[in-house]
Amino acid sequence: MPTSSDPIKITRLPPPGPAVLSIPHSLLSSLTEPSLTLPIPPKDVPPLYLSALRVRIPVFVTEQRCSLEGELDADDARSWHWIAFDNDQPVATLRLVPVTAEVTGGVGQEGVVMEKEEHVGLPDKEGRDRRSEPYHGATGMWDGREPFIKIGRMATLASHRGRGIAQRLIEESLAWAATHGADLSSPGSEGVDSIPQWRGLVLSHAQKSVQEWWGKMGFEVDEGLGAWWEEGIEHVGMWRRVDAAVVVGEKRGGLQDDCNGSRDATKGV
Repeated sequence: MPTSSDPIKITRLPPPGPAVLSIPHSLLSSLTEPSLTLPIPPKDVPPLYLSALRVRIPVFVTEQRCSLEGELDADDARSWHWIAFDNDQPVATLRLVPVTAEVTGGVGQEGVVMEKEEHVGLPDKEGRDRRSEPYHGATGMWDGREPFIKIGRMATLASHRGRGIAQRLIEESLAWAATHGADLSSPGSEGVDSIPQWRGLVLSHAQKSVQEWWGKMGFEVDEGLGAWWEEGIEHVGMWRRVDAAVVVGEKRGGLQDDCNGSRDATKGV
């Protein structure tokens, strides 16, 4: 638990909007190493968002060798971001991707449903199928229809791992989510009225190397989603249910009564 003398402070950033998708490549390249200097953000880009990138890019791009071009995606613009600071320096971050009207179409690519026998990837040198996305559609742990949010882009700088900061980010972000379901719904192609009601279901596209750690955070692997590869890193899908207060005042727990609980998950926690 944090104390009054704890130097780690956690800040929440509302969805920063589409301006973040226009950040120049030159600025992103300047963030490949941890720095004490905050670059001047482009117009309409919140400085807090750059603070998150000052963690993500050194971890995912420099350390894990993921592509710089793939680090920012459309979800960044509409996600809620949490950033942990140590004496004003960003050291860890994650994001929560809201529900959309299309999200019930599939776990991987929103709005697309593919049967397992149709969803194949390119084989690796050993002949194993290396899918680029999880299987779509219902599994033994997800009915294929219930809306969910995604937790991801979680990263901690090497200098601050092993201190429980990532766990604090998860606990604080999901505690906030449990009482802010309306803030975690965003309009889909059919408009606001088509957004399904979020009942507390959370998905992580977890790196397989830290699957055990995510299990300790209350997430459970969904074998039905299979394993897939993002940026050369093997991932698995893991679910957790939070006790979310839904609009009508009802609360619902348990993931189909059998679940006690990315590049989206963290490298080094």
